[in-house]
Amino acid sequence: MSEQEKPRVFTEHERLIVCAIAERIFPTTDSPGAVEIGALDYVETALAGDYAAQAPLYRQGVRAVDRYARARFEKVFLRLTDAEKDAVLRDFEAGVPVFFKQAAEFFETLRYHVLEGVFCEPQYGGNKDMIGWRLVNFPGQQFGYDDAYVNRRVDLKPVSVDYRKNGTK
Repeated sequence: MSEQEKPRVFTEHERLIVCAIAERIFPTTDSPGAVEIGALDYVETALAGDYAAQAPLYRQGVRAVDRYARARFEKVFLRLTDAEKDAVLRDFEAGVPVFFKQAAEFFETLRYHVLEGVFCEPQYGGNKDMIGWRLVNFPGQQFGYDDAYVNRRVDLKPVSVDYRKNGTK
């Protein structure tokens, strides 16, 4: 899918805030983070499709994150240090912002979707180049493997459903 074909649910400002939150949830370290792995493309694709009913929660949540950051640190969320961003997100996770009753729900939904985007089947827009799978040594849904490989190390190169269908990544 080209950049022009990707669904756009967020405004540019909303996308930047969601990216910043995703980077705190699954940060870049010595390995790629959520944004590099494509989690945001996954989230936006999902919100344009099967998760469309959750788009209003995202919009309200993003505005609330910015509002709370300004109230607590006198800066918009994007200008906070990583430690300040983490403090805001911890408060959201705990449901602290009284003006936004869905703070905990928003944080948990976004956290869940970011992790889905990191580890999903690549055909859904995330897990670019199967990076998420490579991080945890998951080989994908391999044909002909007769036993479950959950909780066992398997020496197989990751393969996505798209690759099996048309021979491309």
